[in-house]
Amino acid sequence: MSKPQFTQMMKMVIVVISLDAGAAKAQNFLDFLTPPKTEALVPMETILEAARAAVPGQVIEIELERKRRTWVYEVEILPQSGGRKMELVFDAQTGALLSRRKD
Repeated sequence: MSKPQFTQMMKMVIVVISLDAGAAKAQNFLDFLTPPKTEALVPMETILEAARAAVPGQVIEIELERKRRTWVYEVEILPQSGGRKMELVFDAQTGALLSRRKD
C-alpha cells in the first residue's frame, strides 16, 4: 500500500471513529498525524537543496512524516552516478541529515 493510499485510508478511519466514538477522539488522532502550526518546520525546498547536495541526482519522492515523536522529511533520490536509489532522512525542524541508506 502506498503512502497516499494509507493516508486516505487513515482519513476514512477518522470518519468512522468520529461517527462511532465521538468527534473529540477523531480530532485527537488527526492532531497526531498533522504537524502543529506552532512548530516551525524547515521549508521543503530547503530540504530538497540539501538532499541534492548530499546525493546529486533525480529526486523521486519526498514525504513529511512523524517518526518517534519527531517530524522528518524522507527523500528518495536516484543517484547521477547510477546504482540503487538512496533514501535520506532529515529532521523537519532543524534540517539536519539524520540518515542515508540505499533503498
